[in-house]
Amino acid sequence: MIHVLLVEDSAVFVMGLGLAFQSDGGFASIESVATPGAAVAFLNAHPETDVAVVDISLESETDGLTLLGILREAFPAVRTLVLSHYKTPSYILKAISSGASAYLAKDSVPKSIVEAIADVAAGKCLFFGETIDADQITRIFGGRENLLARKPQGLTPRELEVLQLTTSGYSNSQIASALEITLNTVDSYKERIKGKFGLDSIVECVAHAVNSGIVSVK
Repeated sequence: MIHVLLVEDSAVFVMGLGLAFQSDGGFASIESVATPGAAVAFLNAHPETDVAVVDISLESETDGLTLLGILREAFPAVRTLVLSHYKTPSYILKAISSGASAYLAKDSVPKSIVEAIADVAAGKCLFFGETIDADQITRIFGGRENLLARKPQGLTPRELEVLQLTTSGYSNSQIASALEITLNTVDSYKERIKGKFGLDSIVECVAHAVNSGIVSVK
């Protein structure tokens, strides 16, 4: 059962999306907040949250893109999905580099948004929905070859750091010390890496990453 937090300041949009959730029995809870500060407070109080759905154009002191970076560092076990009116490459790239697993346009069919949230909770990533032009996505990633190389992974910069250090033989405690994070956070990053690769063990992820040129043996 999936626990979801909506970070959205449009009450009408929250209400409409809530109706779409009612027909899906796979969600344990759907909560909403209107500001980044409230989102951080909620996640501190509800560590069971699986996915945060973030609107990047929040009318507050911190926009959604900045919030993504905060969530990536403070709550690495929480996956993030962006919902936005914007379909421009700069916003999409910024969202992905800030840790978002998916970027959907707000004109997506509500059912497809709900399905995408379930996909993200299951570890899938870089899901763009049907209303963002496929050719545009290919151009963003520098051509089809680069897109295909990145799409199965979609690693955030910090996940890539953890994977590289693991490949270099660092233990969990050494990784925690090097990156100044907790052991639980290291474990969370490794679980996310396994989910994005679709593999059962971090050893398999390392082998695949080395063979694919994602990381190098040092």
